[in-house]
Amino acid sequence: MSILNVRKIQKQTAVQKVLESLKAYILSDDGTAGLKLPSEVELAEQLGVSRLTVREALTILEKEGYIARNQGSSTTITSFAKKLTCRIEDAREIAKFIKDNGYDSSVDEILYHWKKSDQLESENLSIEKDEEILVVEKRFLANGAPAAFCIDRIPKKYLSRTDFKTEELEDSMFYFVEKYCHCQLTHDFIELIPVVSDAKLSRLFDIKEGSPLFRVDTIEYSKDGIPVMYNTEYYLPQFIRFTACRTVAYMS
Repeated sequence: MSILNVRKIQKQTAVQKVLESLKAYILSDDGTAGLKLPSEVELAEQLGVSRLTVREALTILEKEGYIARNQGSSTTITSFAKKLTCRIEDAREIAKFIKDNGYDSSVDEILYHWKKSDQLESENLSIEKDEEILVVEKRFLANGAPAAFCIDRIPKKYLSRTDFKTEELEDSMFYFVEKYCHCQLTHDFIELIPVVSDAKLSRLFDIKEGSPLFRVDTIEYSKDGIPVMYNTEYYLPQFIRFTACRTVAYMS
């Protein structure tokens, strides 16, 4: 059984910076459940942004479940806000997911090669079968222990150059795509799949073969709706947990 979801990639706009600032406060020891936030005017003055920017940020925080707003009353922090530390609907780098779960993140293995796309890769990237693609493999550590393994695939035809250095693959693949494919990733489509480790994954994670893993298949889209990158990510459940706040809807 798999779970499908569509996520919007967060960009560093003024609204995003306000979001990060407010989330940091909400998730800190000072931001307790039921605590009322300052008014939009006060927040705008404190953060040095417009009231409209604050309002947009608060609207997002409300949708994500961090705050509750009622017309005519103050904005309050929800009782479960601190549980929303690693939201599945926010696209971000694996290193950020690991850090959000309270661990120091690092990468100790980076490999890349070129290959002809198989049927599944061709379908997910909307290219012809056997077209050449770049395949990047990374292993991520949490406090020095294997925590995640990622396989990124990019069609060669989208790369303006192929003389990149291995060190450039250590950073965010979002930035790599922007630099070498000259496009901006704006949305992705994900599928969540529970799996068990095979021989290769068991070696990478230092676990017994057949151990449970959390797998995320992701197709990254440009603003023009073109699938530019297809990723397969594997996570050890003890290091990374995803959360979501859902609106309850039922038939009465």
